[in-house]
Amino acid sequence: MLKLFHEGVDPSIIRREYVTAEMIQATGLPAARLFGRCEAGGRQGIIYSEIEGPNLLHYIWRHPHRVGWAMRAMAQLQAHIHRQPVPMLRSRKAILTEDIEMAPIGGRLRAAAIDRLDQLGEGDMLSHGDLHPANLIVSGEGLVAIDWSKAARAMPAADVVRSEMLMRFGPGQASGWLEGPVRDLATAHYVRCYRRAATMDGEALAAWRALVGLAWMRHRLPARDAAFGAYLVRALERAGLPALDA
Repeated sequence: MLKLFHEGVDPSIIRREYVTAEMIQATGLPAARLFGRCEAGGRQGIIYSEIEGPNLLHYIWRHPHRVGWAMRAMAQLQAHIHRQPVPMLRSRKAILTEDIEMAPIGGRLRAAAIDRLDQLGEGDMLSHGDLHPANLIVSGEGLVAIDWSKAARAMPAADVVRSEMLMRFGPGQASGWLEGPVRDLATAHYVRCYRRAATMDGEALAAWRALVGLAWMRHRLPARDAAFGAYLVRALERAGLPALDA
């Protein structure tokens, strides 16, 4: 499979993705194999192995009775990912700091959030950064994670919170009046499964929710905006941070 980058993409971004793919392949995690780089039609590309099978989101749509298994399998794979030390990868905290600095929020909240982020651990474990059912392939050998372009070293809780938000409030998942409750219930089950698999305390997640949510506001696409807003308000209150417009 050839992944071609758009013309004008910074070569450092392509180089970073390639180096990241090399690191991930070295861990032995279930991911597409890396075969090299190439150029086609004046565009730079990276060659990966093709993974056969539906993504996990489509699998759940076709087999709704398997949603429990799907969330459990995703949580177990993510816990396995988080056991891989990758001290040479870029820092998730640095990425979050940059995103919070550019997010459309009040100045007092921005300063308080960055100060709080400075107090949290750096972490040197692998985090996917964009793990949700559409980025998991149900192959004949189990789940395979794809699209590692946002990978970084981090505290595992920050990555779990990111997945929680994507699954509950990300765009393009489903539609209809049942969408919100179904997504919320499935995500809650995923979080419970992850906490069991990684023996993670709930307070570890609470420490990151407000900060990851604020960072997401920089690039977030509209989807369940009212629900996300309420989630973020609760997270800010629990963290003792100023209100959004402060």
